[in-house]
Amino acid sequence: MIFAVISEFNPFHNGHQWLLSQLPKQDGNYTVCIMSGSFVQRGEPAAYDKWQRAAAAVQGGADLVLELPVPFVLSDGDRFAAKGVELAAALGQPVTMAFGTECESLEGLAKLAALPEEALPIKEFLEQGLSYGAARQAALEKVFPQEGKLLLQPNNLLACGYIRACRQYGLGYLGIQRKVAHDGAPVGNVASASYIRAHRECFSRYCAFPQGGALDVAVAERGMMTLLKTKTAPQLKNTANITEGLENRILAALYETDGLQALYDHIKTKRYSHAKLRRAVSAAVLGIPAGLPEQPAPYLRVLAFGERGTTLLRSLRESATLPLCQNGKECERANAAFFEVERLATDLRNCWCERPVSGGEDYRKVAKALKFE
Repeated sequence: MIFAVISEFNPFHNGHQWLLSQLPKQDGNYTVCIMSGSFVQRGEPAAYDKWQRAAAAVQGGADLVLELPVPFVLSDGDRFAAKGVELAAALGQPVTMAFGTECESLEGLAKLAALPEEALPIKEFLEQGLSYGAARQAALEKVFPQEGKLLLQPNNLLACGYIRACRQYGLGYLGIQRKVAHDGAPVGNVASASYIRAHRECFSRYCAFPQGGALDVAVAERGMMTLLKTKTAPQLKNTANITEGLENRILAALYETDGLQALYDHIKTKRYSHAKLRRAVSAAVLGIPAGLPEQPAPYLRVLAFGERGTTLLRSLRESATLPLCQNGKECERANAAFFEVERLATDLRNCWCERPVSGGEDYRKVAKALKFE
């Protein structure tokens, strides 16, 4: 049995290591992590290097780490969840999805996941000017007043998407209650990823393994603003996540603001949350074509694996229903459109590090078995 975990590991911390330790370790069981790469679902560059985050995950209990392609990462939560499950299903072996939740039981989330979207009175709340996400949440709470409130917590929201996708692909699922709330205060030696990113001086207390040079957030924001200013209205209109004239609001705001946060504040409306705007801007910076995130998963990109992962990879070469790639050239041959976005995401993120890395790393890196003393 493969236990698959869709993850960001931004960074990989003690709470993640604890979650992986809760998965069954009997002979014949493997842990596969499907991880965001150089950009993350918040709509921003990853705080730490994707290969070193993947290596930390292997040190912390994963057998194999695969990359979730960035067009899926920069999608809304439902597609992020569904595409991660699609990759897990493409392993071609019995898979149980494992994920963290803020609730002890999955009963309420399973009830919500089984509800068809068309059964929700979403239009009623859209007409009130709410964003789609807020309208959907209000509709869920109207139909299921108690269970609907579960989705106000971000890990429960993703978990609901995982359960829905698992049913679609016929996979099992396992929920594990988090030890620390998403944005909560640290408990002992466990803190949330958002807390660690905001308190980098505490990294070694909450993260057992090094994860490469950190992103220089100020440099990254200037870089993203600079690239955004090179875009024309037609280019933005043909970019993933940009609809309903959002390209015009972005371009107008560029003349009136001097930073990303000010830009987001300026163009935010009831229909566009900050998270949606961050993902739209990141997609524009990377030039992700409209429609690409809706395409089938292109390949299984290996970022890191350990000794047990070597055995698993041999069996996956026989069972996987997508190309299994251990280097950039293989990814490019499998699907050039997806790989070009990935390559650019890594090169830009590496340019914006506290210690910049030269370009082409997605070509140079080859996944090999990791050994740790």
